[in-house]
Amino acid sequence: MKAISCDSSSIIALGTNCLTWLFERFDTEFWIPNYVKKEIVDNPLHSYKFGFEAMRNGTLLGRGLKLKETDPQLRNRIIGLANSLFHHKSRPIEIIQYGEADALALSVKEGVPLLVDEKNTRLLVENREQLRKLSEHRTGKTIEMNEDVSRELGKLMKGVKVIRSSELVTVAVKRGFFEWGYPKRQLLQSMLNALKLSGCAINSEEIKELVESVE
Repeated sequence: MKAISCDSSSIIALGTNCLTWLFERFDTEFWIPNYVKKEIVDNPLHSYKFGFEAMRNGTLLGRGLKLKETDPQLRNRIIGLANSLFHHKSRPIEIIQYGEADALALSVKEGVPLLVDEKNTRLLVENREQLRKLSEHRTGKTIEMNEDVSRELGKLMKGVKVIRSSELVTVAVKRGFFEWGYPKRQLLQSMLNALKLSGCAINSEEIKELVESVE
């Protein structure tokens, strides 16, 4: 694949576990749009808690990560549709923010996969009914889905492939990027557990499946 559009959630999960060096090992470009740069570099740069992480992310620009222009109109269309998809008592429920919408717009515009660990965005692409049920479970409220908006989103995002940091590190292990002296399955299991604790939306069954895919 020529490139991957990256959301901040995956970059943060990888960065938390000192794995962003992987961006420079793959024979593909990892793109970030402007709003993702704002989330991982610009906004937290002067933060007491996240300033150092923002600087570390900033060093990736032009190396592992490439800043890429997206389509503002497409981004705004996606965020408008996504945040009018669900309603509770006629009130819209916010599903995604500008960072996720910008990364998704870049994926749609360029026809490249989307790297995102955040669950709402992944289900928005892959299974909106499951996202509705999940939102009901989270909020304890009855949530209705606008079927017309869902169909429009489906047409707009048709063909978008979603991957997570968990899939990325699995490929890295299979390709021998980690020469740490530990069995591959044990190493991958530990990495996937760490990514899950860092925000990657992956369950135990999915972890087991990925681990067992490694020889």
